[in-house]
Amino acid sequence: MTKGADLYRLQCLDSETDAKQRRLAEVEAALGESEALQEARQALESAQALVQRWALRQRDLELEIQSPSDKISRSEQRLYSGTVKNPKELADLQAEIASLRRRQQKLEDDLLEAMIEREEAETAQAQAEEHLNETQTCWSAQQADMMFEREALQAQLAEIEQARTSLLPSIEAGDLATYQALRHRKGGLAVAQVHDGACSVCGVAISPRLEWQLRHGEPACCNNCECIIVRT
Repeated sequence: MTKGADLYRLQCLDSETDAKQRRLAEVEAALGESEALQEARQALESAQALVQRWALRQRDLELEIQSPSDKISRSEQRLYSGTVKNPKELADLQAEIASLRRRQQKLEDDLLEAMIEREEAETAQAQAEEHLNETQTCWSAQQADMMFEREALQAQLAEIEQARTSLLPSIEAGDLATYQALRHRKGGLAVAQVHDGACSVCGVAISPRLEWQLRHGEPACCNNCECIIVRT
């Protein structure tokens, strides 16, 4: 007949395995890029795209400003050269210069805005780079810890499995089948100890009949929770 201590030891090993496997699953889920790292990288990419957009806008405006500036120079040269005598033509030339100056002023205002936006975008990019570096450093340290813990858990599970394999021959097939069925039905807990005359799982007092069975080494199950009762 299987000793109660062996069944209880099996229960302890299996419960420890369950706990470590749950933790191993959590550790493996934590390996790989974190959401915080992905968000930090995306923030930097967005900042870089904004800097590029305003840099292109600034360059285009600088090129565009050159056109009215050149036209103003040519028109003023004609206006003050004395070659234009017709009053209407002079008025048209002055109106054209005024229009070009308004256009130039608008472009210069737009250029100033683009330069300010680019400067702010570059500041945001620098902050995003710093945040990414900090997040990357923290994530790398966490990953190293997770990988170390994973290796430790895997080694511990291997040791537990070896101890379980060594223990199984001492447990009778019928008792093992009952134990496994109860573990499946009871969420992993199949064996209870006697604590102060009561079942350690549900707390219900052990009946005289169960006490007699335990004293004589017969298999006994709690009348309330159905767990295998052992006295270790």
